[in-house]
Amino acid sequence: MRRAAIAVIVLVVFGTLFVAVGAPLWVSWAGIPSEVRVFPGTELLLNVQLPFRLFDEAGSDVTGDTRQFSFQADELGTKKYLVSLFGILPVSELVVDVVPLVRVIPGGQSIGVLLSTHGLRVRDVVGVRGLDGNEYYPARDGGIQPGDVIVSIDGQDIHRPEQVSYLVNAAAEQKGELTVVIRRNQRLYTRRIRPIRSRRINMFGEAAELYLLGILLEDPAAGVGTLSFYDPKTRRYGALGHPITDASGREMLIDGGSIVEASIDSIRIGSRGAPGEKLGFFHGEQDLLGTIDYNSEFGIFGTLAVVPQHPYFSEPIPVAFSHQVREGPAEIYTVITGNRVERFAVDVVKVMNQHRPSDKGLVIQVKDPRLLQHTGGIVQGMSGSPIVQNGMLIGAVTHVFVNDPTRGYGSFAEWMVYEAGMASDLPAKSTAAGRFFFACSEPLKCGIIMLAAIGGTHHERQNASAGSNRIRRTRRRQ
Repeated sequence: MRRAAIAVIVLVVFGTLFVAVGAPLWVSWAGIPSEVRVFPGTELLLNVQLPFRLFDEAGSDVTGDTRQFSFQADELGTKKYLVSLFGILPVSELVVDVVPLVRVIPGGQSIGVLLSTHGLRVRDVVGVRGLDGNEYYPARDGGIQPGDVIVSIDGQDIHRPEQVSYLVNAAAEQKGELTVVIRRNQRLYTRRIRPIRSRRINMFGEAAELYLLGILLEDPAAGVGTLSFYDPKTRRYGALGHPITDASGREMLIDGGSIVEASIDSIRIGSRGAPGEKLGFFHGEQDLLGTIDYNSEFGIFGTLAVVPQHPYFSEPIPVAFSHQVREGPAEIYTVITGNRVERFAVDVVKVMNQHRPSDKGLVIQVKDPRLLQHTGGIVQGMSGSPIVQNGMLIGAVTHVFVNDPTRGYGSFAEWMVYEAGMASDLPAKSTAAGRFFFACSEPLKCGIIMLAAIGGTHHERQNASAGSNRIRRTRRRQ
């Protein structure tokens, strides 16, 4: 008898645990999301299947006899509802967020990107031939290794390669040794290096003597990209869809920079196994479009100095939540010649059910015959090109499939809006499962900016960054 009682108790305990652990999954399978976002002026209708019921914060059953939960979104704010099993056991929570609609103008314009990095990465350590004819390794002997980031020389912060040459030659004659601060594995170290005087032939064929450290530096100087979206009121913009990275694929830490007007001169057509590329040029700071604040997982973001005109959008359009994106026809906007933005037909062939920000939210396939003829599909330089569906900005191009250049990945516009700081009133990047999003029933207008990608990383062998004309990482000898 006692054993039977113990068995019943154990069954009850394990049954309770099973219900407690498994109930949230059952709630999701029953079609009840943990978070719902709606715009003001819309009505949310949600079928609540047995054995679940919904209760508001006052404890009232809002399920109704029809088993349909109705919510009228009138004011901004958050409402919480308790999901109960049989009206007895609380198993989950439904959060309804009424959020403001964000509007932006899609981009598509080609831009030049000029970066100001926090230090310069050492690509390699090399020998220097002195005036005596012997070979020396000043950087190696001073403790510098490939991959180190030179942060400062004699107390002067380093941002550009030409600074290194100037500082070394200005101080070496008098000091002999230089104090170099490097960053390695996120830690700072101080090194003492004695530059070597060497003879070099300049670009005019003239011989000159100068001091060298014996290092090759990565030059993050510039690259050509695509503007993705902007807000004409605040002038905030976003770009790329993925971060700017160095030659080793690591996200670059930048102090700022600028974007300028650019023009596409020609295109190297993509083919299976060999992604194509936009070949463009820009003149420099005299054609300044805006500043760069930071480089993130979803590209570069900053503020425009000049608001560009768009041939297709005179007014902002809505930004779609990720769960409003559907498989089917869409358009991308990009430049394939000169500086003229054009519209091209694509299909959204796959939409990821993302519960947290990620740069691969959807897969698109180019359908436009003219774009296929001129580029072969998606090429480097299109990264950040805005994707529009049903009058809403849904994302930006990020990567091309190496083995099928007609297909590529895109980031959701929703995540880029967060990064641009244009949706501060929206709930912070939720990780809740099973979110549903509902658009306004009326025609809406919105506006945001996304910038095209520059230099990216290769992913999983089957796709590569669609970043335009990757940053020219020339090896600067110093």
